[in-house]
Amino acid sequence: MDTELSVGRPLVGHDWAVAHLIDVATPDPGPEPPAWSRLRHAYLLTGARHIGRSTLAGQLAGALLCREPTGTACGACADCTSFAGGNHPDFLLVDPTTTDSEPDRDGGVLRAEQADAILHFTVMKPFQSRFRVVLIRELQRATPAFANHLLKTFEEPPAATLLLATATDTSTILPTLVSRCQTLKLRPSSRATLRTALQTRWEAEPEQADLLSRLAQGRMGWAVLQLEDARMWQRRDRNRALATDLAASSIPERLARADALAVHSSPAQLQEQVGFWLWWWRDVWLIQHNLADSCVNVDCEDELESLAARVRAADVTAFLQRLERAIQQMRANVNGRLVMTSLMIHMPMAA
Repeated sequence: MDTELSVGRPLVGHDWAVAHLIDVATPDPGPEPPAWSRLRHAYLLTGARHIGRSTLAGQLAGALLCREPTGTACGACADCTSFAGGNHPDFLLVDPTTTDSEPDRDGGVLRAEQADAILHFTVMKPFQSRFRVVLIRELQRATPAFANHLLKTFEEPPAATLLLATATDTSTILPTLVSRCQTLKLRPSSRATLRTALQTRWEAEPEQADLLSRLAQGRMGWAVLQLEDARMWQRRDRNRALATDLAASSIPERLARADALAVHSSPAQLQEQVGFWLWWWRDVWLIQHNLADSCVNVDCEDELESLAARVRAADVTAFLQRLERAIQQMRANVNGRLVMTSLMIHMPMAA
């Protein structure tokens, strides 16, 4: 569970967004005191998890909290040091939480009491920097009470206050909140960009970098997590084994698996499972249509070719469409058990 802000982690890709935020974080030319006429009061960074939203938001926050206002953080002053250490008095990080108030970006929600803390934080003047900065992560997980509490703050924030937020998408966010932000939509980086960065910055072996660049779907942060955390590979191995087993299972066996997954998995884990199936069955479809060079799971070639030979191409096409709809349904908080049950029933059956 990621509950900290990775200050100083290199950002790969998104050059246009980086250039824009450096520009708005650069003070206007002229005499003291510095002014920031191009800086909006609220920014919403959208995109897939691990694509770089928090890293980019952290770069903007660090630049504005820095004592040397040049558009980027100097990394050496007292403000940069305290920000990197996670204890800057003018910075507030807000993550979704469980009912026990534990940070949980996957299964938690943003609650009314957290909105109250933001209101209290923003009405106070900056303690040691020129700005007070709030970063709200996963705004799509806001409860109605949280969103309504912050409406006025997003519309008319106190002076010297910057509101930053991240979200996977804006479809479930209160439209009034979205309209008060400048939205920056981060898109997947190219496979070549990821592969090169993994080899040069993280010293990955060429074969490993190639595989990760395919699996990451343009998300540099995801690729780095896979590289650094063996548990991520173990989860993928379990997902792969489950996909293979389910294709050969009967409907009753599949329904039992659906119940077990719904009981023991968080909403985010279910989305991860469905996301893996989407790319797994897409590879099957590609092999069936003589497009194997475009496969993502290149280390599973034998399994995929065997499966592609034992399922009907029409069933695979229809199931891919169901998987895409299922991902949208789960993002809209449709009951996970119902979604998984439907997918299990319609998953192609291997002969």
